[in-house]
Amino acid sequence: MNRQKIEAMLESNSDSYSEDYDDTDADPNWSSESEPDENIYERELLDNCNVTINTIEIIDMLVVETNRYANAKKNTAGLSRHARIRKWVDTNEQEIKLFFGIAMWMGMMKLPSIAHYWKNSKLYSCNIPKFMSRNRFEIILSMLHISDNDKAPTNDRLYKIQILIDLLVEKFNSAVIPEESVCIDESMVPYLGRLSFRQYISNKRHRYGVKIFKLCTRDFYTSKYKIYAGKEATMGDSVSCNVVMELMEPYLDFGRTLYADNWYNSIDLAEKLLQQKTHLVGTFRSNRKRNPKDVTQKKLNRGEIFAKKSDREIMVLKWRDRRDVLMISTKHSNTMEEVMAKRGIKIKPKVVIDYNRGKGYIDLTDQMGSYSSCLRRGVKWYRKVAMDIICNTSLLNAFSIYKGVTGNSKTITQFKDDIINGLIQQSNSVPEVPELYDEHKNADSKKENLSRINDLS
Repeated sequence: MNRQKIEAMLESNSDSYSEDYDDTDADPNWSSESEPDENIYERELLDNCNVTINTIEIIDMLVVETNRYANAKKNTAGLSRHARIRKWVDTNEQEIKLFFGIAMWMGMMKLPSIAHYWKNSKLYSCNIPKFMSRNRFEIILSMLHISDNDKAPTNDRLYKIQILIDLLVEKFNSAVIPEESVCIDESMVPYLGRLSFRQYISNKRHRYGVKIFKLCTRDFYTSKYKIYAGKEATMGDSVSCNVVMELMEPYLDFGRTLYADNWYNSIDLAEKLLQQKTHLVGTFRSNRKRNPKDVTQKKLNRGEIFAKKSDREIMVLKWRDRRDVLMISTKHSNTMEEVMAKRGIKIKPKVVIDYNRGKGYIDLTDQMGSYSSCLRRGVKWYRKVAMDIICNTSLLNAFSIYKGVTGNSKTITQFKDDIINGLIQQSNSVPEVPELYDEHKNADSKKENLSRINDLS
């Protein structure tokens, strides 16, 4: 076969040949459509990390109950002719997401009051008015509701908020299974109004408010969230014992270790937890019932240690540092270890070292939650608790999951930025509100018209 025939055969098959196979030595020219996007996985995880905002069940509940409450207010007799509630337009899922996005945005950028975010002054320039008017935001904030008031029982103090807490705690538990160490302590949602179960805790940053019991694990994750609504003691058990057993109920009988402070700990609690294969470690009060007096009343010099263990392996230890330190543990002995302190190496009991490490879980949770909080002074206590568990606790849990899965070094501020951007970008299908609704905008236009008239005259 001569060269001309071979070239003719190649030309006749060139179309199919070029489509099926490329024998060039150059690197393939990948099109932009087939290139893998390195950020796809991260974006999908960010979209799904926010345990609350992406939960359809919770958003639907907020939409239904907010509209129900607003329409009931709208139909109330004796309303003023100029009452803003008369112009209420039912909200929807997209607008509720936008509302929470703006609320978290306000926490990131603090101004003296809500009204300042809509001021025209250059000192308070802000892009929030591009997404929602001031009147619309304030009326949603005022009407935000979680439960049906018509079905409220007379003896349930937490009816207005409990359904939201139950739904979110269920999501928290399904997302993360706690490891071996867990910690329990109380936090405060600041509230200065009248409330029958408002509490005072002297060592908290906000001393007055609604007391929240939290069960936390490593990486500032909150697994349980319980509001203290008054005395809960039962026959034979203290309030603290009941709180611990309720919060720990799903995690008993697995060999976990609970770290708690002296308000919770007692010999009775240690025995109860041991019966369900759970250890207890924490500080201890000297006036608790069934305390070993020879330990609690022992006089020690600085650095000395004295301990006693019961036949049930419950150890009560006293260590003299700058002051007396009483500890209780069901898994430790009186061994000492060296640790690096600010002024060099220091010898401490191992139970103290482990307690400081375990108790740091909730301290870190409170510290992270205090950054850019969106909580503001208000009249309705349940609204403040709702904003706390949605915009603080749930967001921190989402951040904990995100860091645990990706190993990303992103800060909590950067993570909040991403969540807020995702929420406000979903504002395409919010309800259309009549132009007459924004009274502040009308007032500004009137001022402009008056200034033009004055200029002409």
